[in-house]
Amino acid sequence: MKRSLALSLSALLLCGGILGQRVEVKADKPNTRVEVSVDGKLFTALRWDERIRRPVLFPIMSPGGNFITRGFPVETRDNEAVGHPHQVGASLVYGDVNGIDFWNNSPFRTAAELQKMGTIVLKKVLSQNGGKGRGKLTFESEWLAPDGSVMLREVSKYDFHAKGDLRWIDRQTLLIAANDDVTFGDNKEGFFAVHLNTQLQSPDQVPAKISSAAGVVSERTSHEGLTGSYFTSEGLTGSSLWGTAAKWAAVTGRIGNEPVTVAVFDFPKNLNFPSNMMVRPYGLLALNPFGQKAFAVDRGERTFVLKKDHMLVFRHRLLVATGNLTRKELESEYQKFASSALNRSVVRI
Repeated sequence: MKRSLALSLSALLLCGGILGQRVEVKADKPNTRVEVSVDGKLFTALRWDERIRRPVLFPIMSPGGNFITRGFPVETRDNEAVGHPHQVGASLVYGDVNGIDFWNNSPFRTAAELQKMGTIVLKKVLSQNGGKGRGKLTFESEWLAPDGSVMLREVSKYDFHAKGDLRWIDRQTLLIAANDDVTFGDNKEGFFAVHLNTQLQSPDQVPAKISSAAGVVSERTSHEGLTGSYFTSEGLTGSSLWGTAAKWAAVTGRIGNEPVTVAVFDFPKNLNFPSNMMVRPYGLLALNPFGQKAFAVDRGERTFVLKKDHMLVFRHRLLVATGNLTRKELESEYQKFASSALNRSVVRI
């Protein structure tokens, strides 16, 4: 009887620890970031310094304390792939807005290339607060053309959640055409995206250029340590899922000794749901609601015009878990997201 009571008390204490995880959201404006922690340990940070050219969540940490996101080129770690330096952390960005490319902008571009590239500038953190199991952060940004004119005004809200071996980030994004109509062209590059730790690349990503933390570049010829397995809600895997429509996309693998799952969820009421999969085995998960012909030439071209002063709202979730979740388990998590998001109010400017 005493042993049973002790076990029950232990279980209650364990549940209390899981449910009582504290999420803190704290501004560090001198370093142009807002940090989010779970029980005092870094979960992620919203950052907007000049090197990144858009507000991003970077880094993002797993429940086990490993880096989910690649560090290159901002905080490079040993053995990281060096391709696609414009893909930093997790963000919402697109490759064709009135013909302006916001996706590829980075300090690695030439002056001529930058003449066709836009920048997303964070203007103001509107609110932030933490709490038991959940924290919130709302900010305002502007999408600027190369000449500095405002194309889109944006208000985005992040909800950060922690529960045991699960972390998830809900993003609600409101876009308003600022000074004229805005056309989102048919482009493969975007939209809700995260660039992952190199260890979550597919094992077929060899050879490849990699860097040390000190910046020494060499060539990787072995697939050792590359553990990523990519799949979607529709059951497609690997390279076969490229450009296909799905409710969600995910990767499972290992980072160090921790088995992990990362997934991106689309929302049933988002424009052009379900999105097409801008998913790459080099470590990119992205949901693209605009591109269509860009993924397959036999599909019709698709554009969307956002009229001046009109708004467009998107909801997405980024899920991070310790453990390799199955497709069935991820579908269960997706259904929770789809049903809960229906009851949330829309952020306003």
